[in-house]
Amino acid sequence: MNVTIVDNGGFGFSPQTLTISVGTTIIWKNNTTAPHTVTSDNGVFGSGTIAPGGTFSFKFTSAGTFAYHCNIHPYMMATITVK
Repeated sequence: MNVTIVDNGGFGFSPQTLTISVGTTIIWKNNTTAPHTVTSDNGVFGSGTIAPGGTFSFKFTSAGTFAYHCNIHPYMMATITVK
């Protein structure tokens, strides 16, 4: 399953909310011309800097709600719900 980092007049994650099953791997792809991060609000995962065109993947192995953001652009926020 994929999440895209987009620039549609302002950077963001698409989709901004996502519901998945335990065991699903999410791949984030940076489709902008700027660097970004995918950083869990509670420290569960963190990508480091993702260069333009780069990707980051994480496998969700437990249920819960995982809010995340970009450390470089803190207004970029999204949530993944794992059931």
